[in-house]
Amino acid sequence: MKLKMILCSLICMTLLSGCFNYQDIDRAIFSTAMIIDVNEDKNVVLYSEVFHTYRSKENNSETGTRLIFSSTGKTLFEAVRNQNKTASNKINFEQNKVIIFTKRAAEYGIDHFIDFLNRDQELLLRQYILLFEGDPKELIQLTIKQEEYLGLYIYDLVRNEIVSKFYDIFQVYEYLNNRYIGNSIEVMGILKIKEEALEDDVSIEGAGILKDGKMIEKMEPEDANIYNGMMGQGTIRLIILPHPTIQGKNITLEILDCKIQSSVTYDNDKITLKKDIKFKVSFGESEYSIDLDDPKILKKIEKEAEEQTKKRYTEFFEKYKEKGLDIFRIQEMLSRKYPHIEIKDPIEITELKLVVDLDIEGSSDVQELKRE
Repeated sequence: MKLKMILCSLICMTLLSGCFNYQDIDRAIFSTAMIIDVNEDKNVVLYSEVFHTYRSKENNSETGTRLIFSSTGKTLFEAVRNQNKTASNKINFEQNKVIIFTKRAAEYGIDHFIDFLNRDQELLLRQYILLFEGDPKELIQLTIKQEEYLGLYIYDLVRNEIVSKFYDIFQVYEYLNNRYIGNSIEVMGILKIKEEALEDDVSIEGAGILKDGKMIEKMEPEDANIYNGMMGQGTIRLIILPHPTIQGKNITLEILDCKIQSSVTYDNDKITLKKDIKFKVSFGESEYSIDLDDPKILKKIEKEAEEQTKKRYTEFFEKYKEKGLDIFRIQEMLSRKYPHIEIKDPIEITELKLVVDLDIEGSSDVQELKRE
């Protein structure tokens, strides 16, 4: 029995043994963000933001510094290898948070790079993917006071509850799954440097439409908000309406919850895309006094909000129907419900049917606004 315990202890000591010095951690170089671009010769230009750890001899403590690496290669794999040739130790991508494709790289086709991002063992499938409109050198050299590391800042930004309600941000595994479903059209958020900001800052503004991995069109921020609202991936968080009794004034409703049920039916060479949308909203602001205890006023506001939502969604749908871009995943829904029916461009014969139900919550608890 004692011999068995000794053997078990020796095995545990062997398996659980770790670093007994700082040699390994002192050499570590961790990537936090990757920016992928292409040059005029279609070669890959890779920018990496890294955290380089080292042990300070002055105060005998561990510290680190932010470094930027850049390299070029015929493929992404070669660009990574060339980048490692200038590093004191091999760059580790296990902690990489975001992968950013420039507009030029997206138009060239991100599927040129996706195999390496999926195949490499260090690059995790949970990384976020974004597009970027602008100069990648300017982006990688930004000094953001909220967070020293660009990759960590963008990682927190896309996980921000407010941002996630406006844009659907892909992770690598989601893109890999979706590219084989339906018509291979994706809508991906675009990162931009804020020009009007007093300090260096970035935001997600609009989205890029990708067909078979190539960006074919840009979607403006307002359209991107409507798209995410229609797809149930996010909601237009605010609804601004004209004041029900005072001309020239506005009221603002905040969406607390949104539930969307989507379905398709195919009959006589016609497809109907039906969306049942239920909003729960509360009053956010009124530019002039309003009697919230008057049921007629509340009914008028609800009706106006429902009609405005129908109008915006219908106009948006018709806009992309004319372009022949099935960003609404009609083909995917159709193939699931009618697996034996094959229609090349289903959006061309699709009509949108909207059922919008808006409910104002807590109106009886809101005090009437008074203005002298």
